Amino acid sequence: MKFSFSAPSLLAHISSIVLLGFSIPMVMPILASSNTTCPTLKPAWLNTSTDFIAMGHFQEECKKDSLGAVASFSQAIRLSPQAEEPYYHRANSYYNLGNYQAAVVDYTEVIRQNTGKFGFSRDAYWNRARAYEKLGEKQQAIADLTQLIGNSSNNAEEYLLRGKLYKDLGNKTSAKADYQAAEKLLQQYVSGNFGSGMTDVRYQQMLEQVRVELLELNS
Repeated sequence: MKFSFSAPSLLAHISSIVLLGFSIPMVMPILASSNTTCPTLKPAWLNTSTDFIAMGHFQEECKKDSLGAVASFSQAIRLSPQAEEPYYHRANSYYNLGNYQAAVVDYTEVIRQNTGKFGFSRDAYWNRARAYEKLGEKQQAIADLTQLIGNSSNNAEEYLLRGKLYKDLGNKTSAKADYQAAEKLLQQYVSGNFGSGMTDVRYQQMLEQVRVELLELNS
């Protein structure tokens, strides 16, 4: 709701999010497959951690069976307990099931294993922030988003969510600062500053909504 950005991408996260009162579906590229009804092939056998991860993806993406996916990712963890990947995917399945506390535990394990390395930790911070928001733990969500943003970020989505959380907590000054940062980035997106791929009409809609939020905060 999961991340170094050389160029911003609001399409990099796995799940859809709801920000500022409207839903923006987040899309992952689909790899070519001979299966025309599902982007993920069912593994032919189940022996290794990789096999069970593939089964979990098949169950999640093709069967819409998040509970079955949790079981497959859990088996992958038993086979490779020091690999962060199955924890990350199991966390996503827990999130889809609405078990946000379990999702937080697994995202935390990903971050613990992967701190300072390339891997799933950035997405884990993002998704854990979303899970914390679902749990009503807004300060923890803000802390994760602050970890992502650092001194600055090219991802408007991070500022949008943190701004919303600050607004919910009554911190209008911080909310306004984040919405202004998001506004600047979204304006760059729709102007094509990051390439023609960023001129999606949805960014214009998000920009307009951010400006509505800023007007409200300034009133």
